[in-house]
Amino acid sequence: MPNGKPARAPDDPTTQRELFMDVLSANATRRDAKQYLARFKPTNSKVPAVQGERTARRDQDRLDRLGVNLGGLYTPARAIADAPRFEREVSEEKSGTAAQQELHVALVCLRAPETLDDSILDGLATTLSQLVKLDMRIVVVLELAGDFSEASVRARRTAIAEQAERLSKAIMRHSTEGSRFVTGSLEIDDNGEVDVYVPRLILDPLKRGVVPIIPALAHTQTGQLVKADIGDVMAGMTRALCGTLEEPGQPASPPVSTLLDRVIILDPAGGIPSRRRSDNAHVFINLEQEYGGIEKELLQYASWDDGVSHPNMFDQHVANLHMMKNCLRMLPPASSGLIISPYEAATSSQNSAQDSTIGTGTRRQKNTLIHNLLTNKPMVSSSLPTARLTSASNDTPPVTIPTATLIKHGMAVSTIPSIHRGQGWQVPTTGISDLELDKSPEIDFPRLVHLIEDSFRRKLDTPHYLSRLHNRTAGLIVAGAYEGAAIFTWEQPPHTTSPSRLIPYLDKFAVLQSSQGSSGVADILFQSMVRSCFPRGVCWRSRKDNPVNKWYFERCAGSWQIPGTQWTMFWTGEGVVEGSERWGDYVGVCREVVPSWADGRRPD
Repeated sequence: MPNGKPARAPDDPTTQRELFMDVLSANATRRDAKQYLARFKPTNSKVPAVQGERTARRDQDRLDRLGVNLGGLYTPARAIADAPRFEREVSEEKSGTAAQQELHVALVCLRAPETLDDSILDGLATTLSQLVKLDMRIVVVLELAGDFSEASVRARRTAIAEQAERLSKAIMRHSTEGSRFVTGSLEIDDNGEVDVYVPRLILDPLKRGVVPIIPALAHTQTGQLVKADIGDVMAGMTRALCGTLEEPGQPASPPVSTLLDRVIILDPAGGIPSRRRSDNAHVFINLEQEYGGIEKELLQYASWDDGVSHPNMFDQHVANLHMMKNCLRMLPPASSGLIISPYEAATSSQNSAQDSTIGTGTRRQKNTLIHNLLTNKPMVSSSLPTARLTSASNDTPPVTIPTATLIKHGMAVSTIPSIHRGQGWQVPTTGISDLELDKSPEIDFPRLVHLIEDSFRRKLDTPHYLSRLHNRTAGLIVAGAYEGAAIFTWEQPPHTTSPSRLIPYLDKFAVLQSSQGSSGVADILFQSMVRSCFPRGVCWRSRKDNPVNKWYFERCAGSWQIPGTQWTMFWTGEGVVEGSERWGDYVGVCREVVPSWADGRRPD
């Protein structure tokens, strides 16, 4: 009974209502819901033929015995028999062997559980139990913050067992499946690499929805129990959960395939800090693009003695970032990681539990972990203008606990031409650009055309488009393997021929339909545009009824409906409205740009 309140049964209506409200408050889009439900396969479950034959014989016996044809009175209604049921998608071998079971798993690292009071631990248990109900199996790895010498491994094991017991009791209050403290499943070699030596100890609880709780301890090949580095344990668990968990010589029956969808680090230090945001955190990290820069930033923070931050706080953030990188590089692109303070994770659950009635005008706090499960997105978009989120001082590292950070292995980002750090693309002194999209060896032009046509769902008039961009292409941003791209031009405002008046214009912003949504491609492109390529600003236009405009409105510095046209003009950067010449140039260009579509429909 945390805080003296009686625990509710896991099937209590109020408990179920809290889960439903947390799901609804996640604000998952139709695309998010579709991607989540894709984990289930709608199959028509009909009455088997054998059962039908037995029913027919039974009816005939009744007819013979009573002299009355009862027909289908006692048989299930056809609508019920034919009703689809959501079942986990499995593949059944032609030979008739048992179908393979798929388990979606989240690997959770809980650091310093001994520093959490019972109410926080209860809030965490609530959320973990809700994730299990949403078909996400949980594996928890415990790591203590206390300083134990190598000679006191037994004391460490006892201390971890005490914390595992606390967590188990909290989970039991909210889940009928409960949890199990699993020891003896990990083995460490002479190089410090950790492997799951007895998979069955983890797999058996997972199949039943039980949460295995694993200490960061492992046995050597000689049988000695030693402390294992938490990063090595998480890497070893990730390797084990990447595929089919089977013990050599004892295959699971039926075979079980584990899909590691999420890696979650619950650390009192919180998410990865950033001094550029008021929430103090990098809300989203594309490891392929940002890892090196953020690591340097954290090392700079670590050397900063402000008299407030904990001495090892930023070293801890570097370790968490490194741990997440090592885990995610073994997983498919759709998998993601989340680094979050247990206080933030528990507070959302506590607030939802305390809010038994939602009054008019009351805004419910989102549950970060459930939001991540349903959307695979950060709570706040990373491409929102930092000017609206900037903290009071940009010169010092954040000293409060950062909010959650969503991390993906992500994709490489290429800028053509390349950019010198902090400068962006510069206006050509002659007013003429020598970059040609179809002739540059750095650009795969056919793939670029396919990307544009797939994104806009329209056929591009390629000759007309190349003619329009001739001598005016400013640059190109490519995300991943042409999963997204942004094309920029230098546009000459009407009634002037001065090269100094050329303005940067976002001509095409395209993302493959298959990459739209939770992949974060659009955010990655937009961040590169405003932070690297055009830090002083850029303009673009969009048809006024374009559904994407809501996304543009949230990220632009300003917008204006151009009178007498179907266009809405957007821009980034400062001083556009105040500078009458720049304003006129932006409006003139957005009025005059000629579209290049081959379908003859109205332009985008």
